Amino acid sequence: MQRLFLTAAAALTALAAAPAFAAEPAAPAASSSQCFRMSQIRNHTKGDNQTLYLSVRSKDVYRLGMSGACLAGATSNDALVLQPTAGIDLICRPLDLDLKVRTGAGMLSPCIIKDITRLTPDQIAALPPKIKP
Repeated sequence: MQRLFLTAAAALTALAAAPAFAAEPAAPAASSSQCFRMSQIRNHTKGDNQTLYLSVRSKDVYRLGMSGACLAGATSNDALVLQPTAGIDLICRPLDLDLKVRTGAGMLSPCIIKDITRLTPDQIAALPPKIKP
């Protein structure tokens, strides 16, 4: 009998808490100005072992920060293997893009993207010439 009472009390507590969970705001969606299409990527350069710069459209530059040193041993001339994870080529968040770097004959170095940042015109101007995509 006591077990039934505890089970019923737990169920009522869960039901009472459900509206509180539903009332929490959803995580904010990425700003559409932060998004780009894979088909709009024009060029890329390696900043360091954890940073890749993408030239997108005609004037935008995006910095991709990696969670590891997946770009170690890669050069800016190495091909990128890009694949959208959601089936569309709209990239707004790090999870939207599967990135690998081709470093040698058939060798692919997978990268886990930590963050994607659209650079301001001042940040683009401050990039060293050899890093500017």
